[in-house]
Amino acid sequence: MNTNNSGNGSDLQGLRIELRRQLALQQKSSLYTVLGLPADCTDLSIGEAVARIAASGAQADAEMRYALEILGRPESREAFDRQLMDQLRKPKPVPIIVELPSRGGGRSPWLVPVTLGIFGLLLLGMSWLGLNHMRENSEREMKLLEAQARAEESRRRAEAIPKTSELMRRAVEASADVQQQQADAQDKAGEEARAREERFRKERENVYQQQLAQDEKLRQEADKRADTQAGRDVMNIMGSTASQKAAGR
Repeated sequence: MNTNNSGNGSDLQGLRIELRRQLALQQKSSLYTVLGLPADCTDLSIGEAVARIAASGAQADAEMRYALEILGRPESREAFDRQLMDQLRKPKPVPIIVELPSRGGGRSPWLVPVTLGIFGLLLLGMSWLGLNHMRENSEREMKLLEAQARAEESRRRAEAIPKTSELMRRAVEASADVQQQQADAQDKAGEEARAREERFRKERENVYQQQLAQDEKLRQEADKRADTQAGRDVMNIMGSTASQKAAGR
């Protein structure tokens, strides 16, 4: 099932590439020209054009609305592409090659030039008629194609409006998703920055507490040494006093 859908999509894209080439070679315009898009553009590009036209607030004319209606729906767009390609691939008239009789013995000398002139006039007339007939057929078939498409316009108009709204809604949701992702990224970056600052603060606090503890330890050791030295001094003084008293006796 997926393989078939992929194949159909590939064939359709190939048809649209050829359609773009034929329109350029034959210098013809189409509904794609109205939207300013190439014939092989994606459905997403058409949806973006629809959203852009709707967002601009400009009043679309009848031709623009018709182009949006036909190309805005994948089914009607595919039918339009295939019918337009059929029109562009109509066979061209094939020149008629006439083999003139060779000069013979009893024929009049003016028979060959007269025959050539008659065939030339016939060839020119047939070519003109053929070209005129092809042009008329092409114009008539194009008008018929447009008439058939317009015949469904009233029925599809009710469907086109919700679909256009859906495309706009998706565009708005996509924009909202992008904004939400950016906001989430900013929040995450802010949280990471705050976490780094908190870790740095804690490290500084630990270093400060360690320094205080070391200073307190040094102070206690100094006090202890001072107490020990003071005790020794007292003992020396007491010993000296006792010695002096003993000597006085």
